[in-house]
Amino acid sequence: MTDENIRSNVQDELALAESALEASRALLDLGLAPDAASRMYYAAFHAARALLFSLGVEARTHSSTRTQLARHFVKTGRLLPARSKDLAQLEALRSAGDYDSGFALGAEDLRPELDKARRFVSEARELLREDGWLGDAGPDHDDP
Repeated sequence: MTDENIRSNVQDELALAESALEASRALLDLGLAPDAASRMYYAAFHAARALLFSLGVEARTHSSTRTQLARHFVKTGRLLPARSKDLAQLEALRSAGDYDSGFALGAEDLRPELDKARRFVSEARELLREDGWLGDAGPDHDDP
């Protein structure tokens, strides 16, 4: 994967994360809690994919995304373990919102979860910025 491909993938994934955050906020405002739960998870999921793409890693499943995120960002100390836990909790919430006909959480119950998703995306964006993957500057490393 070239730096140009990596940059494109990182930016595309972050755009999807931002779109999902906006959709989740709008869905909460409309009282559509199950749908909002799904979009919250996908905001964090796409931000996680952006982080992995920055390393040239392409996880092909949700489970692999969590595993690779833990391996490359949490275990190295670049991302707090709480963010990995947030991603797993948001995924469980998405699953309940998508498949549980008795989904009992309302919009106000989910506002703290939206904050988790926002925090995840924000911290991912900051790491990507620090590593030079956002904006016009190249990555902060030399390619052979």
